[in-house]
Amino acid sequence: MQKWIQQPSDSLLMLGDFNASYYVFPYEVNPDTEIVIKGQFSYARYMSFTLIGQIDTVIATAPDQALIPDPGSTNPFLPGANWNANNRNYTIKIRPTAPPQGSEHFVPEAGNNTFYAGNLKDGSPNRFGLIGLRIYVPSLGYDKTGGVELPKITYCAVERDYRKTKLARVFQKNELPENPLNSISILNKKTSIHHCSDIVGQNCDLTWSRIGVIATRILQPDLNTVYIVSEQIKRDPGKLLFIRWKAPTFPDTYHNIGILGNENMRYWSMSFITRVGLLGLYTLSDFQTIVDKKGYVNLVISFGASRPSYVTPENGFNWIDASNLPLVPLTLFYRNNQVSQGFPYSAKNIPEGEIVPPEVMGKYYPCGKYVDPLYFNSCCLDYNDKLNKDNC
Repeated sequence: MQKWIQQPSDSLLMLGDFNASYYVFPYEVNPDTEIVIKGQFSYARYMSFTLIGQIDTVIATAPDQALIPDPGSTNPFLPGANWNANNRNYTIKIRPTAPPQGSEHFVPEAGNNTFYAGNLKDGSPNRFGLIGLRIYVPSLGYDKTGGVELPKITYCAVERDYRKTKLARVFQKNELPENPLNSISILNKKTSIHHCSDIVGQNCDLTWSRIGVIATRILQPDLNTVYIVSEQIKRDPGKLLFIRWKAPTFPDTYHNIGILGNENMRYWSMSFITRVGLLGLYTLSDFQTIVDKKGYVNLVISFGASRPSYVTPENGFNWIDASNLPLVPLTLFYRNNQVSQGFPYSAKNIPEGEIVPPEVMGKYYPCGKYVDPLYFNSCCLDYNDKLNKDNC
């Protein structure tokens, strides 16, 4: 047997989401040994298993929906399934062979969901690697595992004679593979009222890109998540960074409401990360975000400037004081997890490392502008109801 190793969200090269928990265990490909993982589906927004091979190459990811439960159990992540099902068991096997001819590296089957770890995606032999487990946003009232404890890992002899077999290499806790990337302008108070929402569709100051090929290899990503990263943020204490985008819909599993299947995606979040070391520093997730009456996120980020009186939750704003974060170069990391096939406004079709044009994501593109703090003293959000100009 073997235990899971927790990887904190602010670990080196994690780009971690602070509303997620990450766990790994190292394995070694041994032709006499099969690894069996038995667990229960979490009460959480999302969970997945990722098979990672040598040199940190991601081989396959099994999201929660793809896991077929044990006989007599329910997968609560399927649309319309019983979220509070008592019997929610699954079994995963890690086999030391290449997949059968014509098969993928992950094959779902009731009580026998199987990863094939014998070779990499390019067909070359694989000798060792990691199994990664992600659990996002445990539901209200549950612990980091989503109320089901961590899955049990057992090493079994392939011939089922349970003779002593060679175990996987043991890493030190939190040890990671060697890193191969070694002045405010004054506005006239008589300025006519403009709409804060005018930022959408204008030229944006922030440029977003898909994470590159090298990062994809090093960061052990979940292959069911689209990641875009901004250019370096300008930490100007005299300016505010105002980012506005249409909020994708998501299931409210945090309040123990099951998945309907008509959501735009399973999960999204905006995180601050360091440019050096790729450490996660802070995360604003979908369920924590204030969405205005037209369905938009209005995120205002300060680097030392005071909070304008109009920038309040009641007026539809989210406020982050980034001056409280370490004084290091920062960038933003936007996650879109399990994007619905019927939702075209994501960067999933943009090649790795390339810039994401705003028109690809439309209103869902996080358009960022550096503005003077007094910008918010002369604007209103463009609500459908009557504007309260006294507050503008």
